[in-house]
Amino acid sequence: MKTVPLTDDRIDALSPVVRRFLRYVCVNTQSDPDSDAVPSTERQKDLGRMLERELSDTGLTNVAMDRNGYVYATLPGRGPAAATRLGLLAHVDTSADAPGDVTPYVHFSYDGRAFSLPGDAEVRVDPDRNPALRDHVGDDLITSDGTSLLGSDDKAGVAVLMQLAEDLASDPSSARPELRFCFTVDEETGRGVDHLDLERFGADIAYTIDGGGTDAIYVETFNAAEAVLSVHGITVHPGYAKGIMVNAARILAHVLAQLPDDEAPEATSGRQGYIHLHRIDASDAAHARARMILRDFTREGLLRKKEFLEAVVESTRNAHPNASFSLDIQDQYRNMRSYIEGNDPRVIRFAHRAADVLDLDLEERLIRGGTDGARLSEIGVPTPNLFNGGHDFHSRFEWNSVQGIEHALEYVKTLVKYWGEHGAEHGGEPA
Repeated sequence: MKTVPLTDDRIDALSPVVRRFLRYVCVNTQSDPDSDAVPSTERQKDLGRMLERELSDTGLTNVAMDRNGYVYATLPGRGPAAATRLGLLAHVDTSADAPGDVTPYVHFSYDGRAFSLPGDAEVRVDPDRNPALRDHVGDDLITSDGTSLLGSDDKAGVAVLMQLAEDLASDPSSARPELRFCFTVDEETGRGVDHLDLERFGADIAYTIDGGGTDAIYVETFNAAEAVLSVHGITVHPGYAKGIMVNAARILAHVLAQLPDDEAPEATSGRQGYIHLHRIDASDAAHARARMILRDFTREGLLRKKEFLEAVVESTRNAHPNASFSLDIQDQYRNMRSYIEGNDPRVIRFAHRAADVLDLDLEERLIRGGTDGARLSEIGVPTPNLFNGGHDFHSRFEWNSVQGIEHALEYVKTLVKYWGEHGAEHGGEPA
């Protein structure tokens, strides 16, 4: 296995979609869950402006980045399904869970063994930790240098869609629906479609290219909410604090200690929901705040988690009458399967038919995380999530592969062609 940085001459020989990906990950686009700005960070617009220029150069129509950072573009349809408006989305922002200044490396001909990343020897890409690596022996892996995340979530999806736009714009003959591209901001904060202009997007059905692994369609996700608990106390000199001090940090710690261990993310899998303590801020003894995310695949399960948290806060409030409490719980998105199946189940069926064309076994998986597709499905645009090849999202262990990104592009291109050939009637081709 040979590890090379972005500056190595071997990078120039990689396919256009992979070179795009390597270029895009070098733009720091981390979003900020604590910011009320739209987008939450101005740096997301840096990549948006790049995409806007490249889409215009490709020859797409209605290309624009709006004031909120969303980038829109249209590729006219051709053939029997030209009037069908198919949306394709990816998000430009990356998670705040790991540093966002990325130096990418390509590890050619992965040999199946664990290896350390160049920037931090303690960050090891290890098949014992992530068994999916064993399916990629011989592939060319892509990582950061180990000091940051990589950004496959979702710049792999961005690269795939940008390359798709260029390839199809230069294709004079293939049938396709009208394609409505949209690159969103702040997906990682759960606000990815809050300011999306649905009229400008104009899609009847859509896909997000934002799922991990390969050969997977994600049609079911959590019901999700975010809880922010603030505690305000009284601070004085600790030497003279008896009967006066109300330590907000200690009170908050008492609340958090009551969160059930068996409902933490690290203790759950599959269809199990969780309460995740995401962030704690305690600037001094008088002010403390915790941000938590609540997840469950059923609405009833999410409601129980909300009620549990409310009960814990209320009992703590009664025990500490001199402290003040603020608990704000906001719904973020819903499980999308029922919305998809009730609106236009072709988006699932056609995805499987396109996989059949490539002789792929497309697996329907759960998303144990958020997606713009869940929000869009809820408001009337059925939007499953498709794979982009990435693994270990939101961490310094994150990786993708040259072959994984190329495969995602091949699949999406085949899916678009299938819609172009079979999407003219609402019922589509036979089941």
